[in-house]
Amino acid sequence: MNDQRPVLVIGHIENPSVEVVAKAAAEVGIPYHVARPVVGDALPPLQDVAGIIVLGGPQSAYDVDNHPYLVDEKAYIAAAYDAGVPTIAVCLGSQLAAEALGGHALAGDKGLEVGFIDVKAVEDAGEALEGRFFSFHSDTMVPPPDAVTLAVSERYVQAWSSGSVLAIQFHPDLDRAGIETLLGFEGEKLASFGVDIPALRQELAATEPSPGERLVVDWLQALRGLSASTS
Repeated sequence: MNDQRPVLVIGHIENPSVEVVAKAAAEVGIPYHVARPVVGDALPPLQDVAGIIVLGGPQSAYDVDNHPYLVDEKAYIAAAYDAGVPTIAVCLGSQLAAEALGGHALAGDKGLEVGFIDVKAVEDAGEALEGRFFSFHSDTMVPPPDAVTLAVSERYVQAWSSGSVLAIQFHPDLDRAGIETLLGFEGEKLASFGVDIPALRQELAATEPSPGERLVVDWLQALRGLSASTS
């Protein structure tokens, strides 16, 4: 691939889990760069990136009073959409993308969705979006008016696309270590919601090391092919 621009990874905590992205990027042969507006990192000009991965985080996409940098992130996602820059937006990222493109984020009316959930692809959306994946969110989103819903769970929309943007509510970006870190960080909160942490850890030990990695690899491979065809 002649185009060696990196994929931009937008994180929402000081030390985001990027192990799955790093492994997938190495497999595909594409560089990546992490920016964290939450700690003051600047987002690079769109022409300097091959694609964008917007990660999850503890913030609410609609809480811009407490997290004003999210306003700039939404504008950045909207500009990427207008420019046709391939973007995959995960969890909080999917909610930011919804707000950026004319939908909206809101508190979920079906409660906290945490742990391994069954995700079902809508019609012929593709088997990569079908399976059992790790989820952790209490907010949800109404996709933009022109979006195509790709996958759902029993409770919430799990994936949609609009133009160059693919939004994923669950976490294909986390491996076992990343999920375990999240459980350790949020264990007290989860217990207060009645989540059976030991049972969740038992299923985590029995599942694939990186249950959503193939989805990330497939997206990066498509990005690499697109970059090669336009370079």
